[in-house]
Amino acid sequence: KVPPEQLIAAVREHKPDIVGLSGLLVKSAQQMVITAGDLKEAGIDVPVLVGGAALTRNFVDKQIAANYGGTVAYAQDAMNGLDLAKQIVDPARFDLLKQQLRDQRARLKEQSADAQKPAPIVNRRKSPEIRPVDTLPTPPDFDRHVLANTPLDQVWKFINPVMLYGRHLGLKGSVVRTIETEAKAILASTEQGRKALELREAVETLKARCRAGGMSVKAVYRFFRASSEGNTLHLEADGTRVASFEFPRQARENGLCLSDYVEPANGRPDNVAMFVVTAGAGIRAQAEALKNSGDYLKSHALQALALETAEAYAELLHSRIRSMWGFADPVDLTMLDRFKANYRGKRYSFGYPACPQLDDQTRLFAALHPQEIGVELTDGCMMEPEASVSAIVFHHPDATYFSVTDLAQSRGGESGGES
Repeated sequence: KVPPEQLIAAVREHKPDIVGLSGLLVKSAQQMVITAGDLKEAGIDVPVLVGGAALTRNFVDKQIAANYGGTVAYAQDAMNGLDLAKQIVDPARFDLLKQQLRDQRARLKEQSADAQKPAPIVNRRKSPEIRPVDTLPTPPDFDRHVLANTPLDQVWKFINPVMLYGRHLGLKGSVVRTIETEAKAILASTEQGRKALELREAVETLKARCRAGGMSVKAVYRFFRASSEGNTLHLEADGTRVASFEFPRQARENGLCLSDYVEPANGRPDNVAMFVVTAGAGIRAQAEALKNSGDYLKSHALQALALETAEAYAELLHSRIRSMWGFADPVDLTMLDRFKANYRGKRYSFGYPACPQLDDQTRLFAALHPQEIGVELTDGCMMEPEASVSAIVFHHPDATYFSVTDLAQSRGGESGGES
């Protein structure tokens, strides 16, 4: 959300050793290419670290690095970014890193030249890979619902510890898997275990603060009558069309499109759900206060907890929506199954691989009015506060996570949704 001219001014004022760019959404990745070109035109060649869920190494090498005059390195996660930063500020190691990047990109260029790229297939026909549904589920109502009293502890049961402790707080996977169950004595026996204990205690302290009023969760959701027309999804409420989404289709034979998961306009009455959840009210100010007092760990951990609380609330609400549709999760469904989205139906968030057009957020907001729960859209169609999740939910049993572009990687396999 920072324009290139502001970055350029900051680089000239502060003369940093490294510039970092992070992108969560496909639109962010596309903007990075533009920003790299603007920095080059401004005569800036400071080493740039790029990362975030929207990026792949190939995209960085082919698009961002090719558009910049200096060094661009892809950080897969925060820990990898820290290691790269150490290499960049060490002259000998930086020379080695630059040579490795040159060699890597030269090989990629050769491979790209050898590859024969098939012509894109553009069509509006429903994919035959999507089977008809024998019985379409019916929601309990088509009213708009606002939730403001869901207990935090109920939501936190749906937090993915791999995301909270691994992705945000840097713990290794083996420790993350045991952090909630291992006894203190066992964890304290290793250095990584002791780090895990410190982080767990910090998170538990923050949870107590949140229970005392430091965090609140809210949601708005609604079922809509729905029909498809080619690649377009139409939604109706109270007998009036409230939104139409033109989704992209995969450029392959029998390519998928989100509209395929809904009955055509001349078919049986169908429906989808949409929701917005948030856990971000007041979090930024609290995190800033913690940082200003020197408590950097808790400042970062609070923001991470808020982000993953929003994700957890989205997972909880999606589970309730499945129940309202009449296909509640089996009693033996584990939390790991949920995080892997091993259930019927899927939820998709605008800006992610299957529906990368972030501007569609405006239509979702117009239909749901989440401003009532404190969530606004920026001029760039990003949600404020940041710890918020929006989604459109399909009941179709064949629904899966897919990409219509090579710019992004889905979180679906990790968090149970593209959110």
